[in-house]
Amino acid sequence: MHVERSGGVATITIDRPPVNAMSRAVVEALESTLDALATEAATRVALLRGAGPRGFSAGADISEFPALLDPNADRRGEGIQRLADRVEAFPKPLVVAIHGFCLGGALEIALACDVRVAADDARIGLPEIRIGILPGGGGTQRLPRVIGPGRARLMIFSGEPVSGRRACEWGLVEEAVAPAEVFDAAAAIARTLAAQSPHALAVIKTLLRETSGAPLGDGLRTETAAFARCLAHPDAREGISAFLAKREARWATPGEGNADA
Repeated sequence: MHVERSGGVATITIDRPPVNAMSRAVVEALESTLDALATEAATRVALLRGAGPRGFSAGADISEFPALLDPNADRRGEGIQRLADRVEAFPKPLVVAIHGFCLGGALEIALACDVRVAADDARIGLPEIRIGILPGGGGTQRLPRVIGPGRARLMIFSGEPVSGRRACEWGLVEEAVAPAEVFDAAAAIARTLAAQSPHALAVIKTLLRETSGAPLGDGLRTETAAFARCLAHPDAREGISAFLAKREARWATPGEGNADA
């Protein structure tokens, strides 16, 4: 696992040859990395990717599963689920670049990211049924919310992966591009997001997360309160002034201002 920083974007690379399997150690390293970046003022957006040609990640490390058959064992699914919750609650936008395999726990982590970009030939799926278990890291809950219950059932019941192109058609990923372009495409999105107001991004991410299952009326009231918080922050005055003056905005450093995300 390593992190590179450039222009407000922190690129997190899972690097565990040959297939970037998500062992307990990888999960813990990702958790620690996200915790550190969450409070790092220079980081406005995070970009998650996998190293090597074979894929983002082939999912959980199955070699760790025999120990889980003990009824008293620490449940592996709970570790992935905890990490996915951490990803979803990360206070800054998180973009994921998917190439090659993105299976099982890796897809469950990707589902918790804000923006997903995939190679059109990527293989994306939840194959847990093939070893007699179910996706225990949030897959049965997040996937239906993203692509609908019917398509989610098809993927979970069969264990068959879909291509990056099909995933884009289904709304599972936001963009599907040529394999050679996937990292550049994801990085371009990350840079675009990093150029926005960090305060507004944090408020918007919280708003979207907290109102995802709310009735429309409740969501609109929460949106109005969030809009007021943005107006009370120096970034609103700066953004409006910069727009009228036709210049680049100079956003406040996170933590400054009289309103918190």
